[in-house]
Amino acid sequence: MRRLLALCALLAPVGCEADPDPYAAADAAVPRRRPAPPRNRWTTGLVQPDNVGRQPELARAPDGTLGLAYFEVDGMPGDACDADGGDAVRYGLRYAELLPGTDTWVTQAVASSLTLGQPVGVDVAFEADGTPVLATLTGEALRPPAVISAYCGGHDAGLYRRAPAGWALETVVQSSDEAATGDAASDFGEVVGQWPGLALGPDGAGFLAYKDVHAGSIQRDDRIRADLELAERGDGGWRALPVDWGKGAGDFNAVAIAPDGRPLIAYHNDVEDSAERGLWVAHVAADGAVTRARLYEGAATDGPSVAVHPQTGEVLVAWYDANEGRPYLGRLAELGRLADADAWALEAIGDPRFDEGYHPRVAVDPQQGYVGVAYYRCVEARLGLGDCEPQADAVVFAWFIEGEWEREVVASGGSGLCGMDPGLAFDADGLPVVTYACSRAVGDGFELRMEWARREVLR
Repeated sequence: MRRLLALCALLAPVGCEADPDPYAAADAAVPRRRPAPPRNRWTTGLVQPDNVGRQPELARAPDGTLGLAYFEVDGMPGDACDADGGDAVRYGLRYAELLPGTDTWVTQAVASSLTLGQPVGVDVAFEADGTPVLATLTGEALRPPAVISAYCGGHDAGLYRRAPAGWALETVVQSSDEAATGDAASDFGEVVGQWPGLALGPDGAGFLAYKDVHAGSIQRDDRIRADLELAERGDGGWRALPVDWGKGAGDFNAVAIAPDGRPLIAYHNDVEDSAERGLWVAHVAADGAVTRARLYEGAATDGPSVAVHPQTGEVLVAWYDANEGRPYLGRLAELGRLADADAWALEAIGDPRFDEGYHPRVAVDPQQGYVGVAYYRCVEARLGLGDCEPQADAVVFAWFIEGEWEREVVASGGSGLCGMDPGLAFDADGLPVVTYACSRAVGDGFELRMEWARREVLR
């Protein structure tokens, strides 16, 4: 530009005017310096390597301790069994704990779960004194003279409670007729305890939701006629109640305690061509009366989550809509209107450019009251739904502030899929913590690991 001005000065007598610099607009459009990269507010780390991370679930203790339950990836063959229904497999059950003020997870082997094929769920919750409790399928193979002549997999609804000498097993429910309905088909069988959802209250209350599959698929209609049942802890121990029976309900159960002290259960019925198919929320009163609402009609890829806002009492339910490829959050301000469809506010919270929202987990910041949801991003939506790609997948954290949702990528990238099955909880300092499964390259192959991330304070 200096050269242009000097030339104009020399040629002024022949008519060179001080025209505006023709490059001024372009120069002005160039930033004086490269903009700073977006600030990464998340610190990531490792929970456990070595092929672990099936079906992880995360929970928060009253003091802010975080507990994570999950299965090992590779199962071991169970004992030989000459029964129908498939081969039995034992999967190692693990527990990891993050104490307040620390960055290191302490991991423990808990037990092994005997199942036919893949594991069928685990959940974790804390007693009022901070004792962790894991809910999962328990029990050994059934042999004659059992009602079912032989069944090779686990068949009880059970709890593992941490004790000084290890993890103590408590068998909660063993047979279908403990949650009696009076219907012979519903009350038949001994295979209970699949897809457990557990909630423990500060007053000693305990609620365990589970799926009852009667004879465990030995009968053709065991799953089509499966029952959702609830075990409730009282002064005399546990009692079992039917919740949604005879229609195939009870997949991916999640439980929270409502403001009235009673359980809320979010669950799927995934029976094809059924009028009941979809995501349901049920409230079970003290007298056993059940109030239900369906929030989504469609297939289930994985489970929902449910929480109750500690300050407002609002019911929060998060799920993945497999028809649209995005996560939803349902809000209910008045518990007494649970069955009223108009009382629910349903909102899509994902980025429509992606197929995302798998395994959503909702939690509330107990200090500031922010609602957060963590979920898995699979692939760009233009490429279709469900075929996840390492180049596009991620674990995403969304939180609601000043009337809108903010979304942040917690972790992404790598040569393997990463961010699957996230968990979400707020630690003792009110910081959001996300756990997730990640496939990392090791040697000539890959191994699944449990990883985690913690954010700076929300504001």
